Amino acid sequence: MPTDRLDPTLPNLVCNQAPLEEIQSRIDQSSDIDEVDFKGWSGLHWALVRELPDVIKLLLDSGADPNLPTGAGHIPVNIAIRSGQVEATRMLLTAGADSDREDSEGNTPQALAATWQYRKVSKLFSE
Repeated sequence: MPTDRLDPTLPNLVCNQAPLEEIQSRIDQSSDIDEVDFKGWSGLHWALVRELPDVIKLLLDSGADPNLPTGAGHIPVNIAIRSGQVEATRMLLTAGADSDREDSEGNTPQALAATWQYRKVSKLFSE
């Protein structure tokens, strides 16, 4: 995991839970909202893993790709589902996350939500 706060890349700032203003400043300066770190993780992936709803919203509102897989092929919406993040799942779907897209393990978001028995998340797919 990146841990160097001096590394100003967006994934590193989010991973290290930098203040929202610092993340916004990096977004304003960056030409690539979807830049990835050495693991193939973007700021959005880190925000989902760290469960940072304000950062997730900021990144999606700034144009982060809601379908960008990690280097290992995990898709953002499935990361949110696996951790039971209802609002993050909703934000991703609203931003255009493909509910039929399979991740590297062959899981679609809807099937994963049903398998993991997240009733609140599963309901999002019937709205």
